[in-house]
Amino acid sequence: MNVNIVERLLGATGKSVAYVDGAGQMTYADLGRAVRAYASRLADTGFRPGSRALVVSDDSVPAVVAILAVWWNGGIPVPVSPMLTVQEIEFVAKDCYAAFLHLDASAAAKVPMTGPFDVPRGGDDWAVPGDTGDAPPLVAQEGGDVVLIQYTSGSTGTPKGVLHTRAGIDSVLGGFGKLLGLGPTDVVLSTAKLSFGYGFGNSLLFPLAAGARAVLMSGPPDVYKVAAAVAAHQPTVLCSVPRMYAALLDEKKPLGSLRLAISAGEHLPAPICEWFVKRYGVPIINGLGATEVLHIVVATRGTQPGSTGTAVPGVRISVRDDEGRPVTNGSPGRLHIAGASVAAGYLDRPEATTRTFADGGAYTGDIVRRGPGGVVEYVCRRDDLINVGGYKVSPFEIEAAMLGVESVAQCGVVGSRDDRGLEQAVAYLVPAPGAELDAVRAAARRAFRSLPAFKRPAVVEVVDRLPVTSTGKLARFKLRAAGVREVATVTMRVLRNDPGRTLVCIPYAGGSSGSFTRLARHLPGWRVVAGEASYRNGVTLGEAAEAWWKAITPYVSDGSVLLGHSVGAVLAAEVAGLAGGRLDDAHVVLSALPVWAGRIPREFLALDDETLVVELLRAGLLPRTSLTPDEVRRLVLPRFRRDLALVAQGWEGSLGTAVHVLAGTHDPLCTLDAITANLPADLVSTAHAVDGDHYFVATNAARTAEVLRTIFRH
Repeated sequence: MNVNIVERLLGATGKSVAYVDGAGQMTYADLGRAVRAYASRLADTGFRPGSRALVVSDDSVPAVVAILAVWWNGGIPVPVSPMLTVQEIEFVAKDCYAAFLHLDASAAAKVPMTGPFDVPRGGDDWAVPGDTGDAPPLVAQEGGDVVLIQYTSGSTGTPKGVLHTRAGIDSVLGGFGKLLGLGPTDVVLSTAKLSFGYGFGNSLLFPLAAGARAVLMSGPPDVYKVAAAVAAHQPTVLCSVPRMYAALLDEKKPLGSLRLAISAGEHLPAPICEWFVKRYGVPIINGLGATEVLHIVVATRGTQPGSTGTAVPGVRISVRDDEGRPVTNGSPGRLHIAGASVAAGYLDRPEATTRTFADGGAYTGDIVRRGPGGVVEYVCRRDDLINVGGYKVSPFEIEAAMLGVESVAQCGVVGSRDDRGLEQAVAYLVPAPGAELDAVRAAARRAFRSLPAFKRPAVVEVVDRLPVTSTGKLARFKLRAAGVREVATVTMRVLRNDPGRTLVCIPYAGGSSGSFTRLARHLPGWRVVAGEASYRNGVTLGEAAEAWWKAITPYVSDGSVLLGHSVGAVLAAEVAGLAGGRLDDAHVVLSALPVWAGRIPREFLALDDETLVVELLRAGLLPRTSLTPDEVRRLVLPRFRRDLALVAQGWEGSLGTAVHVLAGTHDPLCTLDAITANLPADLVSTAHAVDGDHYFVATNAARTAEVLRTIFRH
């Protein structure tokens, strides 16, 4: 095998269309002429066989032309995304010793001409059909020659260059490429980008080898862009990720032209697979691959809900323990891949190469089980396993409990450490459009009850979105690092939207925006807005107040009222001090302000969960709830502890504005006299007692609303 890969990929000729992108379309004949013209320009720069060419480009015809031209000259293309920062691109350029740069317009605008970038460069204007008479001769490639370098995402450390050989590319074409069965009449659309192994095969290797047409999309893919591309270009094969298929189902987007769908990047849950086939009548292949093995190496043959399938042609799989020994069928272990598609190793990373490329193949980092006939059952990524009390829990199993829950659009589960350093499962939920936060949490509680106790998440967070990688996969490493949210994030919710005075509410410890639902019902003619916060461990009172001020600012105007209850009152007071004169035209109500802030919370936080529940009940600080004791421990106490930790830091009691004070008549910890005695007399505008315990805003919402109307008469 000493022929150039370009000869195999550009076998189709004539006027059949090879590519469609945002600039138009290009036939196979014009593609060949463009590659020859680019190869000639590249040779004129002194580019030599074996040199590396960094291709920084979004998916486009010029990017494909540049890669093929580098191959033509015997070089090694290194495709990367233009979404990387200049520093990240610079790292790759240095690491791979790039001798040439191909930059699309966005990359050219930000990449300087200094340091590792001070090499010959070309752009999209090089990739146009030209005179093919002076094209340099094709450089021969042997099977063991490195012909492609792809960089890992760096999600578990510094990105590494993966060295792919010519034999590896041929193996992929004869392996998963054979299963696809593409022909000249097929049109392929991939949401995965050329800069990643999955997209590289989908949009370059497989279509060109089959003489098919590929549609290239620029920019980050989303469900609306994908649906528009399907409508415009009528693809017969769609290559995407499970989250995109779920979004297409949710949005009820038509996919009438498809004959086949491919899912990879992360495991395809059985319900999504079943729903997709039922709705569209199109078979969907579930595949598993890795950068280290170039493309999909394990796949189903058509639709097999819940299964990951078997090895593709040319691939041998085994499941092994941490010592590299094969495990018995049905036992979980590390997936090991052997075959020609396995990369030659990492570029200049001998230790990492030894760890990953071992035992005659490569470990993908996936935990799987193998059943009869070699069928693979996916468990999770090795790094994602959660150790809960000695039990190894897959986040995928927990996420599966949320599938089909109408009020939840997405769920991501990761392992995290609690304040005592113990590992626990944390579930991040994205509400479905129009779903109320309380409904999301209630639905989550019901769904998680179907799981064994040790698999139920200890913490449930509701967030606006889940972070994803550039390939559309859930970025669990960002969730584990709490990157999905800031030090403190606040979500606001409108409980009542009548025209009139606006009431903005901050809830008590462990409370949510729904804590003020009853109060809102008793305030006709008011607009009632409530918020709830998620805090990273160790957040300061000042940081929390800044997050609240940022969230409530759009709702604060002349005559509006800011009300905080219990811990929320401490936050409201802190916000008032932070806002200063910016709250002069608004009003502040401190309800059940804990003047004991700093003393009792510190004592409570030192208690174990069971004792803490007893003491909170005794002190009247645990709100009434229909939750079971186990649910209180798992779902309420973590939030309660985080909120209490804010006031445990101590509150100085400084105010920047006058306030109104409310207190419950039967609240022994936050009496009216004690609250007013701890505030500057000249800043207490009014003080009011409301029949009820510490949580009178909820238990006696009617009287609380009456007092508010009295204070702030229209």
